[in-house]
Amino acid sequence: MTNPLDNLHGFYEPAPPTWTPQTVGWYCMFAVVAITAIWILVREIRRWMFNRYRREALKELQTLTVAEFSVLLKRTALSVWPREKVASLSGVEWLQFLDATIRGDGFLATPGNQIENLAFCEADLSAEDEKQLRELTAKWIRSHRVRV
Repeated sequence: MTNPLDNLHGFYEPAPPTWTPQTVGWYCMFAVVAITAIWILVREIRRWMFNRYRREALKELQTLTVAEFSVLLKRTALSVWPREKVASLSGVEWLQFLDATIRGDGFLATPGNQIENLAFCEADLSAEDEKQLRELTAKWIRSHRVRV
C-alpha cells in the first residue's frame, strides 16, 4: 500500500510583492515631495549663508569690551544696510535706528542709551549694566530685521 501523501507535490508560491508604486499618482507625489524638500534645503542654505555676518558678530562680541559694542553694531548694520542709510547715523538717530530694527526700546532706555558715550569716553559701568548691555547687543545682532 502506498502512502497517499507521496502523491502530493509542492504548492505554487507567488513572487513577493514589489515595493515600487504601480500608479502614476505615486510618482507625481514623490516628485512633489522631492521638489519641496530641495526647495526647503536651498532656502535654508541661503538663509544660513546670509546670516553668516550675525554668527561672526556674536562670536566677536564675546571678546569685546563694552566700549567696542557701538563699533560692532555699526559694522554689523553696514554689512546688510546701504552705507548711505547707516553710516551717518549717530546719537539719538542711531539709537532710534537700533530700536526700530528690533521693534523695541532697549537702546533708548538705560543702559542702552550709553552705548555711544562708552565708545568715546571712559565711564564707570556697573557689572549688571555691562551684562545688560552685552545681552542687548547680542539680542540686536540675533533678531534685527533687515528692511532696505
